[in-house]
Amino acid sequence: MIFDCIILGAGASGLMCAAKLKTAKTLIIEGNSKPGIKLLASGGGLCNFYNAEISLRNYYGQNPHFCISALKSFDFDDFKKMLAQNNVRFTLREDGKFFAQSSKSVLDALLNSLPRNTDLRLGCKFKKALKNGDIFEVYAGEEIFKCKNLVCSLGALSHKNMGASCAAFDLAESFGHEIIPPYPALCGIIFTGDLKKRFADTAGISLQAEISCGKNQFSGGLLFTHDGISGPALFNLSLYGIKNKTLKINFCPQTDAENFIKQNKNGPKHLLSLIEQLLPPRLAKAILNGFDKRTADLTKEEISETAQKINSFSFQADKLTGYEKAEITAGGISTKDISSKTLMSKKAENLYFTGECLDVSGQLGGYNLAWAWASACAAARSINGG
Repeated sequence: MIFDCIILGAGASGLMCAAKLKTAKTLIIEGNSKPGIKLLASGGGLCNFYNAEISLRNYYGQNPHFCISALKSFDFDDFKKMLAQNNVRFTLREDGKFFAQSSKSVLDALLNSLPRNTDLRLGCKFKKALKNGDIFEVYAGEEIFKCKNLVCSLGALSHKNMGASCAAFDLAESFGHEIIPPYPALCGIIFTGDLKKRFADTAGISLQAEISCGKNQFSGGLLFTHDGISGPALFNLSLYGIKNKTLKINFCPQTDAENFIKQNKNGPKHLLSLIEQLLPPRLAKAILNGFDKRTADLTKEEISETAQKINSFSFQADKLTGYEKAEITAGGISTKDISSKTLMSKKAENLYFTGECLDVSGQLGGYNLAWAWASACAAARSINGG
């Protein structure tokens, strides 16, 4: 049998693509024993599946404009109708994030929306694909499948315990595509050396802060963990490749720490007590790192140095939490040889790439699932003939 389309991967993007196809016969090949495993884990089981405010600034890649065509063409109203038809309840939060009642309800809606002519093969690991004339030969499990259109929605390297692999990159390279070096993104930092000792007693502390690396800066929640820092602000900054680079944290964005100290020199007798008015006590102690004296005796240099530790704490990100905990993989298949309108390869006709495997990375807040849906629908439209 020659399938009209074979989709590699039964994740968010692969299932959405299949749901939108109008082909006579479609096959989905999934290496895991169940579909949508990573989707089930998204949003802590609640599934932040979209965002009301989507723009270019929410995405990063070597060609930042690449994702716009597919995102603008995505019919979100049609997607909401699909959810409604499957009795999926969802809410729009004040911050613009759409959350479903559960991730499972979204997965079930996708599965229920698959056309009857869709064959889903689970536990069938993809190995390689070749093209013979106009037909693709797909090696998966112990079989060879043939198709006219091939869609790669295999994801990337994050969450290997959920079946993640470099298979999409290997496939792309076999057809002549360039791979932008991948790295874990939407992830935290693990402290090492002196930083680990300095912040050993800060686990559980959370606050609103600003964190930056070069020209990139994000504001939002920052959380100290048992071995480092995490939180939305850091996660978004990690999109830009922060490993081994210098980061700066402003722990008090609303306060000029230098002026605050100067204005309160006649307040608390000791510096630590004064800084504890700005920051949680354990964090204040870690930032001062053993330095404490009478506030009235502080020199101008000591005030300036202390303020810098509060408003511009500088350190190097030597170690990230890695792919096991990273939400996504940044980098990936270069978009320079992919059509931004159809997601078809410019190297091999009727070969498509969608979702996370491409060099398109979104911030936290539903942006990566928005890209999964939009890229899948763009590929499906092309396969459907329009």
